[in-house]
Amino acid sequence: MLLYLFHYQCGDSDAGYFLIYLQQKGLSIVEVSMYSVVYNICTAVSEVPTGYIGDRIGRKNSIITGTILLACQAGLMVAAQEKVWLILLAGLEAVAYTFISGSDSALLYQMLASRKMEDQYLKINSRILAAQSAVMGGAIFIGAQLAQYSWNLPYLLTMLILIVAAGFMCRVKDIMPFAEREKSTGKLIKTLKDNILYRPLGMFLLFFIGISMIDGIACGYYNLNQLILESVGISVSAIGLFFSLSYIGNSFAYLAVSPLNRIFNRSRIIFLALITECLGFLWLSQVQNKGLFFVISLILCFVPEIIFTVADSIIQEWIVERNRATMLSVMSLIRSLCSGVIYGIFGILLEIVTIEQFLIFLAVGFGVSAVSVLIVLRKSR
Repeated sequence: MLLYLFHYQCGDSDAGYFLIYLQQKGLSIVEVSMYSVVYNICTAVSEVPTGYIGDRIGRKNSIITGTILLACQAGLMVAAQEKVWLILLAGLEAVAYTFISGSDSALLYQMLASRKMEDQYLKINSRILAAQSAVMGGAIFIGAQLAQYSWNLPYLLTMLILIVAAGFMCRVKDIMPFAEREKSTGKLIKTLKDNILYRPLGMFLLFFIGISMIDGIACGYYNLNQLILESVGISVSAIGLFFSLSYIGNSFAYLAVSPLNRIFNRSRIIFLALITECLGFLWLSQVQNKGLFFVISLILCFVPEIIFTVADSIIQEWIVERNRATMLSVMSLIRSLCSGVIYGIFGILLEIVTIEQFLIFLAVGFGVSAVSVLIVLRKSR
């Protein structure tokens, strides 16, 4: 199970100041936004095909393929000189991640199912995510130090670690039975309804689309946070520290899920987390002190990880094993589309409103989401 962790981009130490990296390579703000546009489009286009491939060739092989492609992307980012190639490499990064997304959690659930441990998925997955996040936090801190000497060094370290990660994944046993694998290769999904265990279908879709929108709001804020922090006068080195602490803090968010689940039910956890985000953004919109702004922002990036971990455990229970990787890829496609649309809206908003107004807008978004998710979960019982 520990080897499962190594497919992640553990050396991606440019995370947290990636937009600044692209600007250092000579891209304008518009061109930087084009990187995100290309990434989201390629993610949406490739999610279902790569998920289907994962069900055909095995989840482990799909993860190894994605990891190798990520290593290639890291190396090419260093070598690329022309702006157009830097932007197009977003497509390679997106395709690489789609080989991993869906297949990764499907492989974990499959491992647990083979041992009759499905009920442990939330607990074990949260621990794996915690370990991943802690490693990423350390990698970001190291990358920030390396970037002071050369912006290319973090990418070279990323490429090396990804190659090692692919080697580790080769040692993981793909335990999907041959007979089941044959059954999963026959046809692509006929309908979404044929592949979920939960009824009614409408409630499932409302829940998932709602979670995807929340994901888009949280990730949109997280991705733009480096620009927001810079706009309030926080230095680049402090921004690197912010994202390092954020990843380390997220590891505690994942570990907190199991204790919270023993105290509250999962729908209540999601509702309380959304209310916390709503009130947090309202408070942040009024904060003038840089240090307090820094701390509250960390909390607002911490809480969504609890939401997504809990929501993932619900979704895993509602889909069938036969096309699990494909189904998770379909859902990842929906999530990517939501994130792409919301990211574009956020970019426009930041151009026409103040930071304070933008933060109030986010507070309203989380408040509406909290009420909506609560209604859906209650009606779906």
